[in-house]
Amino acid sequence: MAKELELTTNTYVFAGIGAVILGGLASVALGGLANTIAAAVVGGLAGGCLGLFF
Repeated sequence: MAKELELTTNTYVFAGIGAVILGGLASVALGGLANTIAAAVVGGLAGGCLGLFF
């Protein structure tokens, strides 16, 4: 059976954690506000996708 994709608390938690981790790493490694924001957005999307399955 297919599992329905629901936005639950886990989705938002994983998205937040992904954004903080990748944003922080980009800030240290690359520097600059644009790089940090771009990495945080990608981390948020990746974490949100991961959160859909947990």
